Amino acid sequence: MSISVPTWGDIPLTNPPTPEQLYQMQTHLDLVLLASEALIGVDADMLLQATLDLDISTSLVEKAQLWSNRNKTTDQNPIHSFNVEQLRSLILVICYVNQRHQELIRRAVTLLEQVTAQNKNPAQTTLLGNYLNNFQNFYGNNPDNSKLSPDQQVKLASKLLIDLLFYSGDRGYDRLWLALLDYKS
Repeated sequence: MSISVPTWGDIPLTNPPTPEQLYQMQTHLDLVLLASEALIGVDADMLLQATLDLDISTSLVEKAQLWSNRNKTTDQNPIHSFNVEQLRSLILVICYVNQRHQELIRRAVTLLEQVTAQNKNPAQTTLLGNYLNNFQNFYGNNPDNSKLSPDQQVKLASKLLIDLLFYSGDRGYDRLWLALLDYKS
């Protein structure tokens, strides 16, 4: 499976985001990483291999800290120190990894649709139960994230799971980049 670096990676933004917009973009991307890690089990080796496959600097992976490795007392989100160009590269890496696990993402989304249509609890299925448990454990490790109730966390996890389906498809990096740019409007 190959992915080419899109042309937008070389085009500068004509209207760069404000610091607040950049923070919002970084937060959204970090949540996408959280969902990927919770479902797929993304680890540093997977991210490193993706950077090598895409010919992106491996220092990007060193700078991005996985949710499972974050310290509960650390309130600094590592992705919040990224600039726009680094965010673009990280988008490529995250979408590449998700694309390689697209079948698992499809199964999870299909299962979510089925249990939702049947008014059943998604956490009672193995695949979704593991995903939701991982998501809530990783999310709860960050002291800044205590604002959401467990029900709200499940809704967020479900929304992000569906988003992963779009980001794992063809041109998923474009979709994610456009979603992040929505924070500029």
